[in-house]
Amino acid sequence: MKNNTTAASGHTELNTKKKAAGKRRSGLMERQSRNGWFFIAPWLLGFVCFFAIPLVKSLYYTFTKISITNDGLTFQFVGLENYLTAFTVDPDFVRAILGSIGNIVYQVPIIVFFSLFIALILKQDFHGKTLMRSIFFLPVIISSGVVITILKENVFASGTGQAASLFQTGVITELLIKSGMGLPLVKMITTTVGAVFDLTWRSGVQILLLLSALHTIPDSMYEAARIEGATEWETFWKITFVLISPTLIMTIIYSIIDYFTDYSNKVMRMIVTYVNQGRYEYSTTISIIYFAVVLQLILLRGQSPVQTRIQRRELTGGYK
Repeated sequence: MKNNTTAASGHTELNTKKKAAGKRRSGLMERQSRNGWFFIAPWLLGFVCFFAIPLVKSLYYTFTKISITNDGLTFQFVGLENYLTAFTVDPDFVRAILGSIGNIVYQVPIIVFFSLFIALILKQDFHGKTLMRSIFFLPVIISSGVVITILKENVFASGTGQAASLFQTGVITELLIKSGMGLPLVKMITTTVGAVFDLTWRSGVQILLLLSALHTIPDSMYEAARIEGATEWETFWKITFVLISPTLIMTIIYSIIDYFTDYSNKVMRMIVTYVNQGRYEYSTTISIIYFAVVLQLILLRGQSPVQTRIQRRELTGGYK
């Protein structure tokens, strides 16, 4: 009888301890949840104030005709008229959209492959490695300062979509012509120089991202591959490519967004032109359409053969 009483008492005490531990865990989870909401509150506030509300207002503007009167802005509901104008009346918008999509089909793979190639080189140990990294990342530093603002103003002012005279090859062209070279050869050289500069200018962030991803791969994996007799080609596809694939996907997405928001993009220049002309509702309409096209391309990227191959390599450990 005494043993039964002792066992029941121990069982009750154990249940009491479990309940107390459960309450402590519950209290800890509640505190962590409150802390989490506290830390993301600034982002949520910024998202609502600077993205969600402006997006809703922009969608409303696309269904109206905006006029400036003495009493301020007036809005007249016109339904889908602005969208019909963009697709059936405006001869430039659809052509500009299709041209941008066509350019991105070949430009993004070139930028990503070039960035990966340079990142693989910069990961190696050689004299002047730090200087070379700084050179390739220099366009990113310039593009976040006053210089890019001047370039943007010149691009929008000229309406040609070309960079400012600081980065044009006019001086090189003149020197080559004076040296006796033929015009076709000079044109080929200056075009190549301009293409290389533009490629380097667009690849700074991608190189940095891929270089960071390469440095996260443990050296022990490469040592094990060498011991097993793997070639450099097999090591790249079965170790390097698999482990940097998430960063590679992020690089592709960044390159798509970076191209579509570039100052020299025809659609971006159209939006600015219509704003300057006071056609606020139409500039908003083509902005929304443009945003939808870019979003759809990013979503389609997830169903691309490249993404499927990367996912298959991740699931199989890089062996297929």
